[in-house]
Order: sequence, then C-alpha cells, then structure tokens
Amino acid sequence: MYRSLLETCGYEDVDIDVLAGTSAGGLNGVLLGCHLVYGMPFGSGVRDLWLRLGDLEGLLRPSRPCHPPISLLQGNEVFYRELRRALDGLLAKPSDPGWKRAESLRLILTATRLWPRRDWVRPTLGQPLLAGRSQAYFRFRHRLGLTDFPAEGPARSLALDRLAYAARTSSSFPAAFEPGRVYVGGEPPPPGAPYVDMRGISSETGYPDENLEGCAEMVDGGLLDNIPVAWAVRAIAGTPVTRRVDRWLLFLQPVPPSPLTPKPESSHRVTRLVRLAAKSLAVKFGFESLRDDALELRAAATAAQGREALAGALPKTLKALIAAGAEQLAFYPAAVGLAEAGRLVRLLEDPTEVTGPDSLPMPSGPSPLKPLDESAGPSSAQLFAAIRQASAGLTPTPRSSPLGLARAVRLLMDWVRAHEAGPAPPAPVATAECRQRLYACRFAVATLIAARDRLLLRCYAKALAQGAPPTDATAPYRQATGRLMTLCPPLPGGEDAAGWHDWSARLAQALDESEELPADCLPDSSQPYEELWQRVGALGRYIGTTLSPAASCQDTPYQALYEAARKTGPEMVKALTAAETLLGPLRPDPLLEAPHIDFHTVSAANSSWATRTVFGADGPGTQEDLVKAKLSGNQLSNFAAFLSARWRLGDWTWGRLDAAASLVSVVATDERLADTFGSAADATTLGVQIAARMPEGSRFLTLWEENLEEQPHPDWDRVRYVLTALRQKEILDEELPMIAALHTKGIRSGNRPVPPSDPVPLRDEDAFGKALAAFREIGTERVTDLVRVRDPRRAALRVGLLVWPAVQPSGETVGPRLSRCLLGMLKPLVCLMPLLSFLAPPPTLTAVALMWIGAAFSTGRWSSLPVHIPLCVFAMAGLGAWTLRLRGRGARWLLPPTFLALLLAFIALANTCDLHTPELNTFGRSLLIGAAYALAAVLVLQIGWDRGAWFPLTAVAVIAGVLAGAGQWGHNRLGGWWAALILYLVLLWITAMISWIPPRQREPQAGPE
Repeated sequence: MYRSLLETCGYEDVDIDVLAGTSAGGLNGVLLGCHLVYGMPFGSGVRDLWLRLGDLEGLLRPSRPCHPPISLLQGNEVFYRELRRALDGLLAKPSDPGWKRAESLRLILTATRLWPRRDWVRPTLGQPLLAGRSQAYFRFRHRLGLTDFPAEGPARSLALDRLAYAARTSSSFPAAFEPGRVYVGGEPPPPGAPYVDMRGISSETGYPDENLEGCAEMVDGGLLDNIPVAWAVRAIAGTPVTRRVDRWLLFLQPVPPSPLTPKPESSHRVTRLVRLAAKSLAVKFGFESLRDDALELRAAATAAQGREALAGALPKTLKALIAAGAEQLAFYPAAVGLAEAGRLVRLLEDPTEVTGPDSLPMPSGPSPLKPLDESAGPSSAQLFAAIRQASAGLTPTPRSSPLGLARAVRLLMDWVRAHEAGPAPPAPVATAECRQRLYACRFAVATLIAARDRLLLRCYAKALAQGAPPTDATAPYRQATGRLMTLCPPLPGGEDAAGWHDWSARLAQALDESEELPADCLPDSSQPYEELWQRVGALGRYIGTTLSPAASCQDTPYQALYEAARKTGPEMVKALTAAETLLGPLRPDPLLEAPHIDFHTVSAANSSWATRTVFGADGPGTQEDLVKAKLSGNQLSNFAAFLSARWRLGDWTWGRLDAAASLVSVVATDERLADTFGSAADATTLGVQIAARMPEGSRFLTLWEENLEEQPHPDWDRVRYVLTALRQKEILDEELPMIAALHTKGIRSGNRPVPPSDPVPLRDEDAFGKALAAFREIGTERVTDLVRVRDPRRAALRVGLLVWPAVQPSGETVGPRLSRCLLGMLKPLVCLMPLLSFLAPPPTLTAVALMWIGAAFSTGRWSSLPVHIPLCVFAMAGLGAWTLRLRGRGARWLLPPTFLALLLAFIALANTCDLHTPELNTFGRSLLIGAAYALAAVLVLQIGWDRGAWFPLTAVAVIAGVLAGAGQWGHNRLGGWWAALILYLVLLWITAMISWIPPRQREPQAGPE
C-alpha cells in the first residue's frame, strides 16, 4: 500500500539516512540499520525477537548465596548474547522483496558514562576549572568506501558485535542491567579480551575509566539525553541526496508527557522535606527535554533561510563578482582567519564535538590540552589568545583552507537547489547527475577536512606534551597542513562519484598508516589545495552547462556563475574564489549547515481509524486516557511490558498502527493530493480515482463509502483517514491472529514467550471482532491485575527476592560481610512473607494458617510467644492486601476485615483461657507438625514455581516437613523460642529454594536464535 501511496503523491523513493535513538529506541535503531544496510528482514522476526527478548524471567539474574547481584537483569549473559544470536539468525533469512542497500546511513545511539570523565571549563582568563562529562554516544557511519557496516567476513561479525553491544549498553537502565563495559583504550585490546572494541565508534575513545584495563562503563543514554533529536539534526547536514527532496524528521515518543497536577500545600502524604527532595531529583534527571530539540530544529530552519538569502549578496555579472572579490580581498584573512581560529579552538577543547559528524572514525583522546590543564604553568587561555592573535596567518588567501573548498561546494549545491526551485522546469536526470557528483565531491572535501582535523590534534598534542604552549602557536597548524599534503593520494582521473569515494577511502587508509615526519621534511603549504580548486571549478562548469538556464533565469542570484560556466578558461575558479572572499566570513563551518527539516511526532496520543474501530465512537476523551487505553507496557516507568508477552505484542501492534497514521499524514499532504486529483469536491469520483491506484481497491471503496455515511462533507482529511484505515486494516490482519492465539484465556494466558509460529488467519468477521475485543482488553489490563496471574506473579516474586540481596553492602571487609549475613538471615521474615502477602493473599493466608497449626502443636498452645507473633503479622499483612484487592467489588471486600476480627478474637480467647492443643503422642505430634509445614510449603512454593514442576515442589515441601518434624522429634511440647526456630528454618529453606532454583526452561524455539 505504501508504494502505491508514494507513487500517487508524486514520490519516487524514500530513503532513511539518519537514525538516532536511546534505550529501546537505540535497540530499534540497530535493528532498522541492519535492515537498511544488510537487508535483514524487518517484520515478524523482529516482533518475535521483542516478544522473546523482553521476558522478565528470562533476563532475571540467578541468585547466588552471599554474593550481592550487580544488577537484577543479565545484560551481557542474556540480553547481548540473545540479541547477537538473533541478528545472525535474521540475517540468514532472505531479504524483503524490493530491498536495496542504503547508500548512506548515520546511526547514533546515546549513552551515559557511569563515572564521568574529567573535562575542563576554560575561562578567558585564569586557570581551567575541572568538570565532569557523562554524556556519551556511539556513532555508526555508512558510505561507499568508509563504513562501519562491512559486507562480509570476520569484519562483519565484529561489526555485528559492536552493534549488538551498543544497543545493549544504550538500554542498560541502572539497577535493572549492569553497566555496559566497552573497550575505548588508545591501544588495541589484547587477543581474546572479553569485551567489545568500540574504538572509533564511541565518543569516549581514548577516555577509559581508571583501573578498568582500557574500558569505560556506560548505562542508559536516556538518563541525560532521552530525546536525541538534536543528534539527528546534526547528522542530516552531510547526508547525500541526488534529487530535490522533502526532509522529514520523525520522532517516536509513544507516551507524550502530561502536565503535572500541582499538589495542594496541605498534602500530608509525606513530609515536605521528602517531597522537596523527590522533586529536586526529578528536575535533575529531567535534564533533556523536547523543547531543547525544538529550538535546535528552529535554529536549523533559521540558518537555512539565512543561507538562501546569502546568494542575494552576489553581484549579477561575472565581472562585477570578480571585482567585488578583489575589493574585499584585503579583509578576508582577518575575517575568515578568525573563524578558522575559532574552529581550531573548538577542536582542541572538544575534539568529538567537532569531529562527531564527519566521515572518519572518532579520534582517540585525551585532548591535546590535557598537559596544559594539569600543569601549573601557562594555561590554555594563553594558547587560545595566541592562536586568535595570529589568525590572519591561518587563511592568507581564499584557497589556503579546505573549509574554503567546502564553502565552494556548498555554493554549487545552493545553485542547483535554486535552479530546481526556479520558474524553469528542471530536468530530473540532469539535476540528479549534478547532485550525485556534488555530493561525491563534498564527501571527498569533508574527508579531507576530517583528516586535517586528526592531524591537527596529533600535531598540537605533540607540541603541548611538555605542558607549555609552543612559541609559535600556529606552527602545529602549518605542520598538519604539510603532513596532509604528503598523505593525499592522487586525485581521481574522472568526475564520477565512485572515483571520489575511492579517493576518500585511500586518504582514510593513508591517515591510519601515517608515520611521524620531521618538520623540515614537510612540503611547502602555501597553495596546498590548488588542484582540488581546479576540479571544483570544472564541476561548476559542468553544472552550469548541464542546467542550461532559460531566458527567465536571467535574474537569479547565480547569474554570474552561469556566465562563468559558459567560458572554458579559469573564470569559474575565479568566480568561486571571489564568492568565497565575499561569503566566506558569513559561513564559518559549511559542513554543519543542515537543510530545512520538517518535523513530525509519532505518538500513542494520535487518533485514527484504528482508535475509532477498537474503542468505538465514545472512546477515551483525553489524550492521557487514550494512551492508557492503548498501552499496557508503559506502566512502572515503561518496565511493565517485561511482565507479559501479550502486553509487548499489544504495544508493538499499536506502535505499527500509530506509525501508519503518521506516515500517511506525512506523505499525503493537501498540496500533493491536490496536484494529483485536482479537487475533493466530488467525493464519489475521487474515491474511484484513488481506489484505482491502490492494490486493494475494493477494500478502499468499502471503507470510503462507510466514511461518506459518517462525514458527508468531502475534504482531504477524509482521504488521509481512509488511506490510514486501509493500511491499518492490513496491519490488524497480520497481528490480530497472534493476539487471539495468546489471549485464549484472557489475562491468564500468553504472558510467557511462545515459540515463533504462524497463527491461523482469522476466518470471518466474527473472529475478527473477537480478536479486536481481545486487543482492546489487553490495553485495559493493569499491573495490579497481572501480578495475580501465575507467570507474572512468579516473576514479580523472584524479582523481589533478588532485590533484597542487591541492596546489601558489597564490600569484602568484616563490616559488609557481617551486614550481608544478618540481612540474609532476615530475608525469610522481612522479604519473602511480605511479598507473598501482597502478591497472593489467599494462598499466603492459608499457608500462615497451616504454620499456625504446626506452631501451636509444637508448643502445645494455640497462642504462644514468640512464635505466633510473626505469623500474626503475616496474617494481618495478607488480610490488608486482600482488602485492597477486593475494594470496590461489592460485599466481598468485607471478608478480609471479618477474618481479621475473628483472628484477633481467637488470639484474645486463646491467651485469656490458655487454650491447649489436643494431646498426641510424640510420633503423631511430629507427623502432624511436619504435614502442616509441608502443606504450607506447597502453597508457598506453587506461587514461586512453574505449574508443571510438581516433582521438585513435592520434594522440597517434603524436606520442609521433615525439617519441622525432626525439630519436634523426641519432644512432646517445646518452648516458644524453639518453635520459632523451626518456623524460621522452614521459611529459610523455602526462600532458598525459590531464589536458587530457576523456573523450568522453555522449550527450544524455532526461528532466529
């Protein structure tokens, strides 16, 4: 359907060239990147991976006695390894029909350093101030010749390791997953090292943590930058396009933020101090907001408008342009040199900020300024002042810097865009060829600048190694230019794009293999880029003669370039040089100039045909209610989806449905629909015309007629609504059979992952309606309901038991060891039983009753201290949880208070009248006590184990009964403390078995592993 829609709206193709994400968005970015570059199928296999990989129990870390876990979930052992295995399995499958390898892609995943690396704030005057930096990112680039996505062999396997581990690291929410430990040291890791080499991929290359053998620990990127729109904006600047395009930035935010409701000042739920502390933490961790990224987009749009206006400053004739350039030539060195010096200072201060968007691997740290920052001598401020003072010597002529070349290429790009937007109709083939050559040339120039930036870092690092600025602050700058001249390979013979890509790859290889040269061996760098200027001039002549302006183009701002293109001499180079003299000071960094970008948000708050179909005309009234009705996994700070495969499937399906509505809105705009169909006045004719262009025309007409009955007034919104309905109907046909298969028993089924399968398609409209009802029910489920079900309840219990040792001290001295021992001994009393009371009140109350009987026969009294005190507390906790669960369900909520009243009355009666248990012989008493505790163990263990694990459950329960009976053996009546010890030993045994014995392993699964 999408292909037909694109053709209908006049689009030839859709290219995804920038992906930026964090946390789960980073994982999705890796999967989509593998589809774009490697052809990995992006369909049901990715869905099945999400259903399987997001299982809480499958990720849960095993409990080890006396060893506090480093996290609750296993990031390396399960998440990373399962994801890596799944990538191999999915890549082994055939590519989707019509797939073509992406020519350009930039994948950015944000992360957060667990231990901030040292950085400095460098004031204009005085010594630098030490600061910390925690923001980090992984950048994967793909262009012909320079790629982090090698096509085959061991290199591809290593690339997949990096992609999978970057996704695992970006998703490592603190405490849930252990930090991702990536290798970022300056030297290659030793052979067989147990970590992934991220040098050149990570922004932290060269900045390892201390005492971690060249590694750095990173966690979820969403802690500091949970909305990485700005990264995408910066990456868009250099992405190539061979035709006129509409650039859209689609931002996926499933749950939009809701305004906070101010609490009344008289609220007494917690103390004001605690509320203020919690609010302060919320402000601190809400560091990044969408508003900041909106400002970034607005700045990019403003800059794009300003660049369009710059061309108006060019004189109209070639002669006037050259003359104006000659007049301004004397001011050029100072004006552009100052901008060059400013960029050099930014490069030295923050290398990754300048080099991050370029085409070469990340340069290795630390910053060349580190010796200056750590010394007590002259500071970096003096070096910067010296560089700025000598800035006029950095660019003595318009052709002395590669940035001038980049500005010339950018001017040629603006020329082509202006021709495409002008009154003369452009020739698509001609403009596509011009753009292809331009972007290949731009890529070569950008690679040249990137190589010079690395050489600048190396030369200044050598010059500043002794902790003092060099006598000549610009000498390393000239040395870097000289070294760059020695590394540059011969220019390609032709003008085709492949030649420039090959040249860029050879330059990058020469940079990696370069050796240090003495300064006196470097060539003269007075005119280092003259040959490249001549090639850019030849490219300008080709563009001018190819575009062939009509008479109506006489008044364009680029008329002087048209005039220069008609000549065969050096006029084009002179024209570009003059333009550089005039415009160079106004475009300090042309490589970061982003084009105009349109912005759209994909959100669960958006309404569409699917929303109306699932919830009816009287569906949720507010956006917040709509999001809650759609999604289940957004509960518990978006961690609830780990509890149920049905919830993950429901969220996946709504994600597809909402994305379909957004994509139709982006493609089928009013302008494009009007260009294709003219007018929307005749709704019947319009529906027939659109149906003729769709692959399922009859279904479209049916939906169109249904909509006409509801909304008789035609407009383009109707067209988008029905087109969205058509696509969403296709999605529901694909996903509802799986939803129906998992929801056979409602909330009690489909929570554990199931092997990938092809469910039977829905037979008729009745089956479709039942599946739709199941889909709606999934969205209404809440965590408090789900944890009553066996599988999620067991997972919640195991998580709770693992939290207890996770919060204990982890040191190896006497104090932490003693603390762990004491807290471990308290686990059955203060962790296990409260959890059971909250998760499963009725079975827990029954188990407590059986333990009460066992303790009573052990002491010979129905109420005795101290053994019955904890049992009474457990019973009250269970009754309280049961009351909360039954609240609002009629008279049934009165049952727990009634039982509580009876319990208190029984205890009072037993203590007042000193009630004793019936007399039994020693064997009978031990047998009864053992049976009571064994039955209680069965009730408790079935909460924390699989339904089918009856044999080990019975064995563990029998052992619990034997322990209790053995403690009583040989005694008729025991004291309360000895009975309390028997109760404690049984609870300790049950706790250990639930914690240490994992649930039954799932059956081997077909599909990608």
